[in-house]
Amino acid sequence: MKLSYSLTPGDSHTYEVEIDQLIEMTAEGDAAALGDEEDLPGALSINLTGTTTFTYAVAEGPEPGTYAVTITGNFTDLDMAGTIDGASVEETEIPDFTELDPIDVTVIVDEQGNIIPSDDEFGDLFSGGLGAFEDLTGSGSTPGRFIGPPFPDDEVSVGDTWTETIELPGMLTDEAVTTEITSEVTGTDTIDGNDVFVIDTRSVTGMVEFDLAELLLGFFLAFAPDEGSAEEQAELDALAESLRFLIAIDETVSDMTTWFDAEAGQAVQADFSSLTRFVMDLNMPDDETGEMIGFVLDMTLDQDVTYRLVDSDGA
Repeated sequence: MKLSYSLTPGDSHTYEVEIDQLIEMTAEGDAAALGDEEDLPGALSINLTGTTTFTYAVAEGPEPGTYAVTITGNFTDLDMAGTIDGASVEETEIPDFTELDPIDVTVIVDEQGNIIPSDDEFGDLFSGGLGAFEDLTGSGSTPGRFIGPPFPDDEVSVGDTWTETIELPGMLTDEAVTTEITSEVTGTDTIDGNDVFVIDTRSVTGMVEFDLAELLLGFFLAFAPDEGSAEEQAELDALAESLRFLIAIDETVSDMTTWFDAEAGQAVQADFSSLTRFVMDLNMPDDETGEMIGFVLDMTLDQDVTYRLVDSDGA
């Protein structure tokens, strides 16, 4: 049969969300290079676990045949365990970036579940701190995601496989960031007395890598005098030689199993897992002294999330 989502403006769906998220990080150097006042630890391993609820509110999308799905929820009841610089999390101050902010995100989809990318998928990289980590990993890693795979226009049966490819503009490069989503109907099941399709989906996003040093150098040069002294020119040359702002996200793979109620047109359960690695390598002038300071951060986010539909309200 042909699979599609039943998206009606005004409808609201509530999912129970069970989260098991592991953040591991190592950092070397001076975190002041980030422009962040927070004193980051050198080594960190934190496990966040617990259950919460997300609400999915459906509204009209910006184009005919599209829908704006606003996902909201918070993580006030999550448990936290782990170590920071060798001490347990109960014995030390928790860095702000390890806390999960409330979810409040809107995704644009069509009836087949195709995500319509935004114009600014990577968010604001210049806000300072580590907020860019979540922005760069995008909706592929955040728990606040549309539940279910994109469906083909054709009818499908058990054993059928299909692939969807999404391309987003790269950062400071002509190379697009490509995500390939492959799904297969692996069988059928029964949940709460309703027959459902079981669909396995693997999403692979290619490596993202770019260097903001050239852009930052242009910013510094904009404030340099038009006819500087030989000493000032030598300082600019030295800055250009040593300035570094490298950001890389390894190829990201996520897997999801969806239990889809074709008659209701919605996912009644989904198990999602992903692993993301983010590396930042900086060498920047200190705001106060002007001396070059270096900082290298290596972070991984490994998570398992289960979504269970608990309530659906019509308009």
